[in-house]
Amino acid sequence: MFRQLVAGPNLMNNINSLFTYHPLQISAIAETVWLNRVNAPTNANPPQTSSWFLPWSPQFAWQILHAPFVTGYHWTSAGASALTPTPGFVDAWMQPGIQNTADGGAIPFPEKYTNWDHLIYAYIIENTRIFEIFSKVLETYMFSEDLETPSPQSQQFWRNLEFLIYGDAMPSMLWTTSSRARRDEVANRLTTYYWMFGIDLSHAAEIAGKHPYQKPAHSNREFIPTFEAFAREVWRGIINVKNSSGPNETDQTVISTLSRRIYDMMATRRLNGNLAREEFRAVAVMSFLHLAVLYDSPAVVDLKAAASSPEMRLQKVAERVGMSCHPKSKPFFDLAAPFSKLMQQIESGNYNNPAFAQGLYFPANTPISENAEKVIDQYSLATGRDLKSQTVSLVSHPKSSSLPAQKRTIPQTHPQLTAGRANGHAAPKQ
Repeated sequence: MFRQLVAGPNLMNNINSLFTYHPLQISAIAETVWLNRVNAPTNANPPQTSSWFLPWSPQFAWQILHAPFVTGYHWTSAGASALTPTPGFVDAWMQPGIQNTADGGAIPFPEKYTNWDHLIYAYIIENTRIFEIFSKVLETYMFSEDLETPSPQSQQFWRNLEFLIYGDAMPSMLWTTSSRARRDEVANRLTTYYWMFGIDLSHAAEIAGKHPYQKPAHSNREFIPTFEAFAREVWRGIINVKNSSGPNETDQTVISTLSRRIYDMMATRRLNGNLAREEFRAVAVMSFLHLAVLYDSPAVVDLKAAASSPEMRLQKVAERVGMSCHPKSKPFFDLAAPFSKLMQQIESGNYNNPAFAQGLYFPANTPISENAEKVIDQYSLATGRDLKSQTVSLVSHPKSSSLPAQKRTIPQTHPQLTAGRANGHAAPKQ
């Protein structure tokens, strides 16, 4: 969510300003994004099925976003009326992602809709161990002098992390997904990941002792094999488009069938907006941490962890507190955003029709086909499972007969769901 918020001109100023906002202002930003989300419930007939949880009123959030206590300003002897902005500071309501939404109006215009990443983005980023690493750094700052004293900008960043990410959030906030019944936010996310994708974090066994979690009996356990079959078929299409001769074995019907299978899995879990707030919270948390290592931010510089890439910065931060990030953090960082975009397209039903499924590979070198190829490349690097190789089935046959032709199996689709897309984000532009 925060990735979309700061995307635009003066990116570094946008991020640096975000890290220094008052915690209430960051909360107001989150409430504003949720209010203006795509697929918010309406009085349409039939009604949309996104989550009906209501955020702060726009008039209330607008007052907080325009409050004069923002930390990017310094006070003068004349008081609040003479606040002077520091160089490069971006006011909260001027962040690109909400610039046209935080005006106090109750109903957004179409161009004011906001967006955020798919839950798969949060899952992939968390696999780098970034959440545990930043938690350890925060703990080290709080209880020792093993690290250098952070700068004022870093102190504001760590304060926001402690209050908004590692602390107990206010129960009135939309993105608060913990309570006395769900005390452990890490366990909550592990359960949500398993619910949606049928998989655990790569280091789940290491943290399960401190964060015991439940695995829902009804979860999308077939997501990974179905997605991998889908990706292999898409890759078959990509290489056949690039080949100038030879047979074309691309089967867009198989691609659309597998896409529909994934669509049904996601839609079943999202009925009536279920898990929408959990997704929103997870994506917001991981995107905030991701931005901190996306460049040499004040927190990174103070930890003497400046580097040329997110994975190198994260590793250097981890080493300062005796930890290590995942050895495949680079493909994780490279995979997160493209995979999020592809999943949003699949959940929008873009490829449920064979006629549209070919857009994943034809014509070549389009944003859609390039994104699909990037997902296939980085997924293979991150997991070690080569999606560019075709599966081979071993069969028994008499020696005197010819080898029977290999048959590809197509998973059965669920009955068509009428609920539509219940998540709160839009499909990326084609």
